[in-house]
Amino acid sequence: METGGTPMILKPFLLGLAVLALAALPLRAQTPQAEQFIAEASVSNMFAVEAGTLALQKSNSTEIKTFAHQAVNDRTTLGTGLRQILAKRSGISAPDMPDEKRLAVLRDLGNLQGAEFDRAYVLAQQKANEETEAMFAAYAQSGSDEELKSFASKALPMLQDYAKQAKKLPSTN
Repeated sequence: METGGTPMILKPFLLGLAVLALAALPLRAQTPQAEQFIAEASVSNMFAVEAGTLALQKSNSTEIKTFAHQAVNDRTTLGTGLRQILAKRSGISAPDMPDEKRLAVLRDLGNLQGAEFDRAYVLAQQKANEETEAMFAAYAQSGSDEELKSFASKALPMLQDYAKQAKKLPSTN
């Protein structure tokens, strides 16, 4: 039987692909260089905003929608702050779209509905927020660019809060 254009037999497979794709994203134990931090922070923000937008459209959970709404707002603001730093510099630019792994997760999320979407979204947010928190913490502690280090330090409490909130999200609504 089909629901929403995707055969039901494929939905667990797509959920599994989304989880595997995120599992392949390594946690950053090392401090990235400034250009790498800019790229990864930008991609992380884009992913959070796009995944949150999908959650606002697809989730039936009030808790997930509240989390997604706040994430879209906060991560849009964070992205604006990063672009303001970049505007003062020449020769450094941020990516204009998420990387292929995150795009695959977004495509997989786009193919899910209801409880299957909620489960996949929560898992994706838990992994993505954990990764982002680790990257910002590493850069805040030992980054080479003082302005970006300050940016990471100021953003870190918000990102730590999102990582905690993501772990508390319901995943079976």
